[in-house]
Amino acid sequence: MIKTMVMVHGDLTREEAHRAALSLLAMGIEAEVGREPGGATWQVSVTEEEVAAALPVLREALTTDLIEPAPVPAPAPAGGAGVGIWTWEAAASSIAIVAACVAIHAFVHGGPQPTARSAMLAAGAVAPWLVRDGEWWRLGSAVFLHFDLKHLIGNMSALLFLGPPLASQIGHVRTLVLFVATGVAGNLVSQLIGNEAAIKAGASGGVCGLLGALAGVALAAMATATDARERRPAWQTLGALVALFGMIVGVEPGSDHYAHVGGLVAGIVLGRALGVGADRREAS
Repeated sequence: MIKTMVMVHGDLTREEAHRAALSLLAMGIEAEVGREPGGATWQVSVTEEEVAAALPVLREALTTDLIEPAPVPAPAPAGGAGVGIWTWEAAASSIAIVAACVAIHAFVHGGPQPTARSAMLAAGAVAPWLVRDGEWWRLGSAVFLHFDLKHLIGNMSALLFLGPPLASQIGHVRTLVLFVATGVAGNLVSQLIGNEAAIKAGASGGVCGLLGALAGVALAAMATATDARERRPAWQTLGALVALFGMIVGVEPGSDHYAHVGGLVAGIVLGRALGVGADRREAS
């Protein structure tokens, strides 16, 4: 089924368009951002069915005048003119991470193993007593390991949801580096103050890092804003961050919440740093 996209807001800077799209995404509304004809400004489009739901969100997120859709919906920019909040191009780095995690999971759990515990330890899961003995590399290797299929699917689904909109703003290389760095940061926090007897692994610290980075990019935009109109969406994104963090992490027993929070905080810090100058990188 072909979806018809309708422009609901135009004459925006790139940062304004992406922040508006993130506000819509936080409300479960599919959105795309793209350059307007001529390439000077940006616009936000949603599916025809979600126009009515999108307009109140945008009125809250932006104080500029909204463009009411014409009776005949305008199609989204074709070819490479548009940059979607979730496109195959924006998802490349996320798909690469998923492919690596799936391949590693199949290798670790595919063959005959004495126990899941021994297989995970041999593959590089975090064991606090081994890390203390000098095996610090486990803080990184554990980011790509998962205990079972449910664990893997949950983390990879969240990664595919959060990674593309982040990569569309800071680039694929930075997204990959940020995922690993925040995953390591989360494991380090867990190593320092978490359960000393548990074997730990999973991408959730890095996934929470991507979520934090989305807020960090918005904070970077707020820090350079010149008026209140540009500052408001950043705080709305932080509100969405809290809600999304609760949805992704949940309260499942046995979850390593120290790693989750450590990755989230590291993501906010790194996202803020990487978000500075995003407009200049896109323009080049």
